[in-house]
Amino acid sequence: MMGKRYDKSIELKWEEEWEKYGVNRFDENDKDKPVFSIDTPPPFTSGKLHMGHALSYSFFDFAARYKRMRGYNVYYPQGFDCQGLPTELRVEKEYGRSDPKEFMENCVRWTEQAIQNMKDSMKRLGFSPDWRYEYRTMDKSYHRLVQISLIRMFDKGDMYNAEFPVIWCPNCGTAIAKAETVEVERTTKLNYILFETEDGVKHEIATTRPELLHACVAVMFHPEDRRYAKYANQKIKTPFGKWVPVIPDEDVDKEFGSGLVMVCTFGDKQDIVWAKRHNLPLIKAFDEHGRVINSGMYDGMSAKEARKWVLDYLKEKGLFVRDEPLTQVVKVHDKCGTPIEYLLSSQWFIKVKDYKDKIIEWAKEIKWYPEYGVHHLINWAQSLEWDWVISRQRWFGTPIPFWYCPKCKRWYHPKEEELPVDPRFEKRSCPVCGTEMIGERDVCDCWVDSSITPLIISKWEVDDEFFKRMYPTTLRPQGYEIIRTWAFYTIFRSTYLTGQIPFKEILLNANVLGPDGKKMSKSLGNIVDPMQLVEEYSADALRQWAAMSGAMVKDRPFSYKDIKYAQSFLTKLWNTARFIEMQINDYDYDDEDTRYLRTVDRWILTRLNELIKKTTEYMDNYDYVPAIKGIQNFVWHELCDYYLEYVKYRLYEPETYGTESKRAAQYTLYNVLLNVIKMLTPFTPHIAEEIYQIYHPEPDRFIVKESWPEVVGDVSWNDEDAVERAKLLNQIIDAIREFKSKNQLSMRTELDRVVITINDDLSDIRDEILRTGRVKELIVKEGNEMSVTCYHECEGGKKD
Repeated sequence: MMGKRYDKSIELKWEEEWEKYGVNRFDENDKDKPVFSIDTPPPFTSGKLHMGHALSYSFFDFAARYKRMRGYNVYYPQGFDCQGLPTELRVEKEYGRSDPKEFMENCVRWTEQAIQNMKDSMKRLGFSPDWRYEYRTMDKSYHRLVQISLIRMFDKGDMYNAEFPVIWCPNCGTAIAKAETVEVERTTKLNYILFETEDGVKHEIATTRPELLHACVAVMFHPEDRRYAKYANQKIKTPFGKWVPVIPDEDVDKEFGSGLVMVCTFGDKQDIVWAKRHNLPLIKAFDEHGRVINSGMYDGMSAKEARKWVLDYLKEKGLFVRDEPLTQVVKVHDKCGTPIEYLLSSQWFIKVKDYKDKIIEWAKEIKWYPEYGVHHLINWAQSLEWDWVISRQRWFGTPIPFWYCPKCKRWYHPKEEELPVDPRFEKRSCPVCGTEMIGERDVCDCWVDSSITPLIISKWEVDDEFFKRMYPTTLRPQGYEIIRTWAFYTIFRSTYLTGQIPFKEILLNANVLGPDGKKMSKSLGNIVDPMQLVEEYSADALRQWAAMSGAMVKDRPFSYKDIKYAQSFLTKLWNTARFIEMQINDYDYDDEDTRYLRTVDRWILTRLNELIKKTTEYMDNYDYVPAIKGIQNFVWHELCDYYLEYVKYRLYEPETYGTESKRAAQYTLYNVLLNVIKMLTPFTPHIAEEIYQIYHPEPDRFIVKESWPEVVGDVSWNDEDAVERAKLLNQIIDAIREFKSKNQLSMRTELDRVVITINDDLSDIRDEILRTGRVKELIVKEGNEMSVTCYHECEGGKKD
């Protein structure tokens, strides 16, 4: 027997049972079932799940559970993205900075605990990956495959080492990719300072970055700007006394500032373009820590300190004219919010520019949900200006497997069978000249690791038979905001290495905002902890919230109203199931009972069939909002508000209304509840599993392994006339309920008389009107316009 209330301990019970019996496992030996494989995002191992995880991983789990019920052999591995700067910063804070090997051991130790915490939370939320296939990017086996991928790209000439201006984070002390930057708006000052041409004329030049004055290598103007045409290809003197060329260039905005712009190496990406276009000398303005170098006057200062020093110097020399406020958009590192610099540095690159068109072609071969998501990738690909810088100046990452011979002046890599290797700790001699080589100290960008997850889970270069069966994967679910990183790099690298696109479908989800509509952050105090919500409400409530919030690529504020509604729905469903359990516990199911179905039975079964059909269509297209809301509305309103009330008299009084009528009601309740909980299983597996025990209390039988409900073709389950009759019945009952409510009568009050004027025969629904409406006398009058009039004598006088 079901308890009086839905208790969260039920969730823990079923999570243990599912794990005990391995109900979520992929069966490698089953070659008959079609495979549905999911290339699940490996979350960064922060140690805690956030609301974004709760939303997106619920999406993935809905798909996995639904496909299992549709007869697929679901392959649902889960990995963890372990390496990278955030881990190093946390470990430094907790353990301090030790020697490299000890530091990395601390990183591994910290990460293992973080993974365990996240796994516990995932299980508590009812997520159902097959943990036997768990992978971690910090494992040696993972390093081996990443290094194989790099060596093969290097051998084909698509990975190279070069000195080039790269995007640099001074705070983190490492190169970063364009995709790791975000734009923020800020207010700064536009400073006008004086340069002097060879004819002795002083000219104003506007700049927001006077601290780069020592790295000025040219001054530009637009070719059509007649103010400066005569100075083309002449020299101009900077305030520091250095002479630089004056060059016309069409990229100059002649309306900005004075129309003259100083080119520094490097203030922004435009400076890089100009330096390359005009073969200008390169001056390193900053070191890896964001300190000024090569100035001769203010070396060692930060950019902020140098800006003040330079402006004070210019004012003292009479070379400062004025400043004015300016709002500008600047790029910052997405990890720490520090404004980036462009630094000339020796780095490793993977060629992506040459593959832009191919990547777009490959992306178009994939089915996107929603379809327009592919255009975000196309726009990103078309905007690429440089190759992908993949090296990072950190410790905790996949080692780049190369050694450099200073004598031969070339890079060497080991054989694939020697991998994985770590050149930072392994000494090697040049295979050509015998000179001791220099091991590469940099590690890979984390997107290099995660861009081969479809290969990892398909056992590329590990199990050829498994790989041929599993690759490409079926589904790549991911966040919209990482299309330009994870989707882009994965499509490129995996297709490059295999000749096949890595997945057939991409499902996109958006972000969760704070209840105030702003991005969640500690500083704003609007963070919502999903595990606290599970404690306060339940996992199934949170999963429903995720489904209700599941507009694919639209950010949505977290709503306490939605999760409270979700919890109240669980209560409603629980109470409904308890009622039905009591009514069918003595019922011996028999399809022959369809002979006795009444109009209301055929109505609710027809509506159930329609719900199954629509929900299946929604689930096939990963459209979870209408799917969950359709089920909720059916249960709450059609089943509970109407049908249950219509059949109570048949269930309670079989001696009056007939045993066959009761059995028909039991048949209907049996099928409605069973099919409803089946449809709810992807969303609310815990409560569905508990209710399922009404039908199958065996210890090793689970609803999560049941088949998805099918649309029934029997005429008794498809009766549109019954649907129209029920609409009329519901309308009449609503009128009676409204009369009682307006007159402050209990719904249990028995009315003296109800008169219905209608041009119709109500004999098939007469009993439902009398018993559900609690009416002593029902009078039906003929008339073209339907009306319902209620009469009741009471202590306060006559009411009608």
